This record gives sequence, structure tokens and C-alpha cells, in this order.
Amino acid sequence: MHHLMRAAARAYRGLVVSGRWVVLAGWSALVALVLVLVPVTDLSASSGGFNDLLPESSSSVQAAQRSLAQFSVPVISGTAVVLHDPDGLDPLTRAHAVVRALAVLQEGEREAAEQPDGVLPRNRVVAAVPVPLVSADTSVTYLFASPGSSLGGTTNAADRYAAHFTEHDLPGVQTAVTGFVPAQRAQADVLREHLGTFELLSLALVVLVVALIFRSPVASLAVLAVAAGALLVYYPLLTWLAAELGFSVPAELQPVLAALLIGVVTDYCVLFFHAFRNGLAQGRGVHESVRRTVSAESPVVAVAGITVAVGTLALLVSPFGLFAALGPALAFTVLVGAVASLLLAPALMAVLGHRLFRLRGRVPVTLPLDAADAPPAPEGGGERTGGWLSRALVAVLTHRAGAVAAVVLVSAVLLAAALPLRHAALSMSFTAGLPASDPVAQGAALLDEAGLAGLSAPTEVLVEGPGVVGQREALARLQDSLAGRAGVVRAIGPADLPTREDRFGLLLASSGDAARFLLVLDSDPLAASAIADVRSLQAQLPALVERSGLTGVQVSTTGQTRIASEVAELTVHSLFVTLAVAFGLQLLVLAVYLRSLLTPLVVLSASLVSMGSALGLTVLVFQDLLGQPGLTFYAPFATAVLLLALGADYSVFAIGGIWEQARRHPLRRAIAIAVPRSAGAITAAGVILASTFAVVGVIPLVTFRQIAFTMAVGLLVDTLLVRPLLMPAALTLLGRWAGWPGRRTALTEPGAPVVAARRVEAGA
Repeated sequence: MHHLMRAAARAYRGLVVSGRWVVLAGWSALVALVLVLVPVTDLSASSGGFNDLLPESSSSVQAAQRSLAQFSVPVISGTAVVLHDPDGLDPLTRAHAVVRALAVLQEGEREAAEQPDGVLPRNRVVAAVPVPLVSADTSVTYLFASPGSSLGGTTNAADRYAAHFTEHDLPGVQTAVTGFVPAQRAQADVLREHLGTFELLSLALVVLVVALIFRSPVASLAVLAVAAGALLVYYPLLTWLAAELGFSVPAELQPVLAALLIGVVTDYCVLFFHAFRNGLAQGRGVHESVRRTVSAESPVVAVAGITVAVGTLALLVSPFGLFAALGPALAFTVLVGAVASLLLAPALMAVLGHRLFRLRGRVPVTLPLDAADAPPAPEGGGERTGGWLSRALVAVLTHRAGAVAAVVLVSAVLLAAALPLRHAALSMSFTAGLPASDPVAQGAALLDEAGLAGLSAPTEVLVEGPGVVGQREALARLQDSLAGRAGVVRAIGPADLPTREDRFGLLLASSGDAARFLLVLDSDPLAASAIADVRSLQAQLPALVERSGLTGVQVSTTGQTRIASEVAELTVHSLFVTLAVAFGLQLLVLAVYLRSLLTPLVVLSASLVSMGSALGLTVLVFQDLLGQPGLTFYAPFATAVLLLALGADYSVFAIGGIWEQARRHPLRRAIAIAVPRSAGAITAAGVILASTFAVVGVIPLVTFRQIAFTMAVGLLVDTLLVRPLLMPAALTLLGRWAGWPGRRTALTEPGAPVVAARRVEAGA
């Protein structure tokens, strides 16, 4: 097996060096074939209902299904038309809204009767239900689309319905379409509009930063070529694989996938180029430098890519199907970036040679040969690598007192930053995330001004029991109790019916065995505050029913807010399960690579604390300082998984070099040599990846700004605190135990003979 691996490594080195032109031509041919043969699907054109987020076993989904079976008029539509007049709606306008709703209903019934199967075409409004009088200045009509309608089709049909009122030029009346469905469509439109700008800015940022790092425009153009080559293959193959293998690619996370691909490609290229430039600066030939770079860095890049891919694949175990489907997409993103970097970066180095860093002449010889080519230096002597600041910092961290101080101080800072997580709230509001100028957000603002923010999606309280409609007095008492709950501004129920009969089946079931109440909340129905109010109501319902005098009934809640509450609970549960599995899988990969168990445990624990600090700071900024209704439910989930995976990725970069030096030196000396040598490349890679994710914030949606902030802060914390300070200090304190239970490295105490260290390795 070992011989096969060595043969594969030699073949790979020969391919990217001697066959460099073949590699570049082959990748170009692959791009051409993919673009011609594989169709690209627009991810933002996805459709889906709100209830699709939860499994059929969900209590709120089952309650919604029972409600649909009992009542002839549904209330969970996701789309609403708002008519608002600050001076009060006149009776004629209200009558106009009712007549329009009846006309649409009759037209739909007539057209359905003309269809052979009795079903209207998709993307049509088939029913419109005016909400009973709840405000003097606002009228709301719920719209229901034909089965199979897409988000875009439903929104377009709603816009046509609302256009009827604007065309009639009702004086002083403002008309808007709002709700979950049009808000989701609006977010997709904003995303589609700004996605190209984001990708161009990301690539431009890469060009600028790489040019500054290497002081060469050619190096930045080479990275750009690798990133572009990866992107051209990636998008078509991703959508094709999603269709073939049956996993979904959420359009909302498309910018995150693009940032991840561009970031990892740039990081891996920077590592390759940094080592290649060092080889040239030591006076080696171009091809020899490429071979040595490939030998040293390719295993690191490959293991780093596998570590991130394995960490993201842990999403497959998530109890939440939405997140489980994201795992293959993230893993595929990282693997494409790693493969493109492993093939194209070395081939470009072999083709460009010194021109990668200098347009004229050769890279000057400024560095001594690697320690592998020279006799081992005694403790405290030998080569001086890295800048003076890096060397001074490592000198402090490799002494026990300095290491203890660093571990305590850095850990305290990270834990303090994570404290706001204790009061983090999850939100599912799509309207709150839209720009204020968006028409859907303006429609939600009209309801908010009228004190009816929750009217776009009322919470339904379903009471079921034999003959329950006959207990009208008890139902009225329950309605009064519901109206007095926190967060409820209006309770619509049987007491609002003008007679004891309910001709339209809105509140009393024709079977006589079910009644329902519609609760209008005073806040955005999908925001964290509304979710908290509904959870409180859910806990109080049994006592309220008992006090009302209702007998022989069961009570349940449903509606978008209740569904959002279950989604939030499932998100938190899924996050813990996924992180636990990701931690275990990455621990396995790092343990095999480092032949140690204790060091990977410390590394991944540090990544967890770093991730927690980033999420805590996000809560502090967006929820506490900016007053937003909470973090969008999938933002902390996606960022937590990515930060844990990428933290392990950078650990491979940093500790891999230390382990290599520890083959020839005691551990503290290995840290003193390896950390300054790799600090520049690792810091540059971390800053580039953080900057790439920060560019996600150019998309004017709150969710993407939360993701951009969390990822950028988390990566900078990992780059500037965890890797250069916490990890060297922790390894210093671990000492010889850092390699436990393996003996791959010398890991001897200071002053131990190097010969003895080599004997330890030989016996491994």
C-alpha cells in the first residue's frame, strides 16, 4: 500500500510538471465539454411551500391538514393583498374588495368546470378570502393559487389581482401584496440581481489581495485563472448532480457556495505559490521547486480539502431535511476547489516559473536551504525564518509561562465573545430581510402601521370534539381569553359571527365537530418575538380551555408562526447533532493524518470556541445593537458548520508544518521554525477567505449580511488569534503528550538529542 501511494505521488508530480501543458489543455477541454453538454439550472427559480420545511409528522402540519379537512375555507395562504387608507377605508372600498373576491371565486369555479379534469392551470388565483373587519383603515384579502403553482407564478397572479384596485384609482388607498410567498420571491429576485456583482467583486478582491501579497499581477491573474476554471466547471456539474442524485441546492445559499469555492481555491493557490517562491528564493530551479512544493504542500491541501468536505457532509445526518440536502452541495464545492488547485496551480507554476513573481529577471536568492538539506541546528540556533514579530511572538509562546498566559487570555476573550449566544433568537421572517424600498416590505409596513403586523399570517387555534359548535358560550369565553394573551391584538372567532350559523365555513365546521380562532399578532408573524408569543400561548392553552368550560375537546395550533416555531426548534436540534458528527468525522481525519488523538481534540475544541465567539458577536451586533428580530434560522446553522470545517482546514496548514519539523527537532524548536515560516501564507489565506465571505454582504438582504459578518469575523478570529497564538501555546503546554498515542514525530523535550528523536521516528 505504501509503495502504491509513493508511485501515485510520483505520477502526480510528473503529470503537473512534465505534463503541465497537458493538464492545462485537459482542464480547458473539460470546461468546454461541461459548458456544451451540461445544462445550467437557475437555482433561484426553485419553488416550494412553507409547509414543505417540516416533515408530515409535525404537529403543526397535521393540525393544518385536519383544519383543511374540516373547513371549506383555508386561512394559511402565504399571500395577501392589503388595502390601506390612513384616513379610514370607506364602506364602498370594503365592498369593492368583497365583490372582487367573489368574482374571482366564481370565475375560477366556471373555468374549472370547463377543464376536462376540473383543475385550473397553475399560477392562477383560484380563491380570494376577505378577512372580517379588524381595522378601520386596513382591509386584507388572502389569496390562494392553483395546485402546483411556483413562487414566481403565485406572486405574479397576486400582482395581477392587486392591479385591479390600482387601476380603479381609489382615492387615498394604498395597495400592496405581501406575505411569505411574495417575500420569498422578492428575496430570490434581489439575489439574482446582485449575484453577478458579488462574484465579480469577489474575483476582483482576489486579484487585488494576491497581487499585494506577492507583489506581482501575474500571480493574481494565475489565481484568477484557477478560480474561473473551477467556477466554469462547478455550476453546471453542481446542478446536474443535484438533479441526478436527488439532493437540493437552496438558492438562498448560492452566494455562500460561490464564496466558499473562490475562497478555498485562493487559499490553496496562495499556499502553493508561497512555497514555490521560497524554493526559487533558495536558488533552486523552477522544476525542482515545483516538485518540492508539490511534495510538501499537495498532501496538506488534499487533507485540508478532505477535512472540510467530511465536515460538511456531516449535514447528511441532520434531522432537518432542508439542511441534510445542503451537505453534498458544500462537500462538492470544496472538492472541486481542491482538485482544481491541485492540478492547475502546480501546472501554472511550472509554465510561468520566475515570471509568476517577476515580469523580468529571476527571483533573487534570499533564503537559506531547507533544514532537510542541511545538518540539524542545535536548540536556539540555525536558520531564522519569518519576520521579527513572528519570531518574537513564537519565542514567548514556546516558554511555559508565555504559553499559559496566551491560552488563558485568548480563551477568556473567545468565551466572553460567545456569551450573547445565551439569548440568541431565530427568525424566519423573509419580509424583515428585504430592503425597505421593496414593495413586499412596504406592504408589511402598512400592516405594521395599522398595528396588525401579524394579519398577513394569523395563528390558528383549532378546537376539535364531537358537537363542539354547540358550546357557543364556552367558545366565546375562550375567544375572550385568547384575545388577552401577550402579543395578540385581535382574536377572530365564533363570537364575531352575526348569526349562529357560519354559511361560509370560516370559523365553524359544517360537521359540527370543529371550531377555530384566528389570532392576529402585533409583530411580524415569522419573527422571533411572534414565535416566542405563540410558544407561550401553546403552553397556556390547556388551562385556557379548562377555564372556558369546554368539554370533550382537544385543542391545537397551526399557522405560519407555529410552523416557524417548530422550524426553529428543529434547527437548534439539527445544529447540535450535525456539529457532534462533524466533530467526530474531522477528529478521525486529523487523527489519521497527524497520528495523534490529543492534538486533534485540542484543535477542534479551539475551533468550536472560535465558532461560538463569531456567532456570539453576530447576535451582539445584529440582534442587540441593530435591533433586528433575530438571526435568520439557516444563517447560524450554515456558518457554524462551515467555521468548524474551515477551522480544521487551517489546522492542517499550521500543524502539518510543525509535525514535519518535529521529525528532526524537539517540539518547541519545531514550533519555532515552522510557525514563522508558514505564518505569512496562513495569515494571507485566512484574510483572503474572510474578505471573500465579507463580500457576500453586498447583497442587500439581512440574511446575507449576517452570514457575511459571521464568516468574516469567525475566520479572522481563527486566523489572528487561534492559529498564531492559541495553537502554538497549547502545543507547548502539551509537550511530549502532543503526539499521544502515536509516535510519528520526535516530540521530545528541549535539549533532547536529535539522533534520539530520529530513533523514535524510526521505531514508529
